[in-house]
Amino acid sequence: MTPSEAQQNAIEALEQLGGKPVVLQENASLSNQAKIHIASGPEPAHVLTYNPASAPELPYLVCFQCSLAERALRSARDERFNVASTADTYSQVQKLVRAKQTIPEDMVATYSQMITDGLGIQLRSMPIGIRADRAIYDAHPELRGMQRVIAERQLKESVGCLSPAIKQMAPELIFNASVAMNAALALAWSRLWNEDAHVVPYRLAGYVGLGEKLLSALDAIPATPHYDRELVSSWAKILGVDGLYAIGPVGL
Repeated sequence: MTPSEAQQNAIEALEQLGGKPVVLQENASLSNQAKIHIASGPEPAHVLTYNPASAPELPYLVCFQCSLAERALRSARDERFNVASTADTYSQVQKLVRAKQTIPEDMVATYSQMITDGLGIQLRSMPIGIRADRAIYDAHPELRGMQRVIAERQLKESVGCLSPAIKQMAPELIFNASVAMNAALALAWSRLWNEDAHVVPYRLAGYVGLGEKLLSALDAIPATPHYDRELVSSWAKILGVDGLYAIGPVGL
């Protein structure tokens, strides 16, 4: 199969499952490589937006985003979920930020919301993304080169979280949880590629053990979409942030 054929097959599979067409749109201002909006109600199409800078890897990006959308659509309605920040979440994080005494008071609320929401997005997306990437790696050898380009970019960006400046500002709970998930991602790719280079920074910083725990939990939970909420909840518990977020039905 060629990359173009893999891309078209992924689009057709999602269209058949979701009952609506998939529309591709370029967006040069997109902060990440691609994202997909799943049509709901009267919306006429699923919209997959991608940054034109990543156009050379588009077949892989389409397959990855369609895979995520398929997982969501294959879940029963009562299995679909959000990772939601609440007013109490922000209050807890603001206390932790103030205790660090590194953020000016007039910036505490904004900074706290930014890191809280960012961690929630990471928690919701990373474990499921690892599963989607593993499936693509196994099923589509023709996409592995493109997949690696995107993964390498993500890994290089993620290791920046180990910056002493970030560690100095961020509350320990938030910092440790984010870095541990990045360590799990590096470990996941190192196993597929049989390489260790991307894991070394996390090993030196002491986060490989926690990353291994996250991957062990991922491997212990069935890989079908029906268990995605259980997977995310298990990571939240391991990371000690299960008391921060509401992980429950869509529409929380």
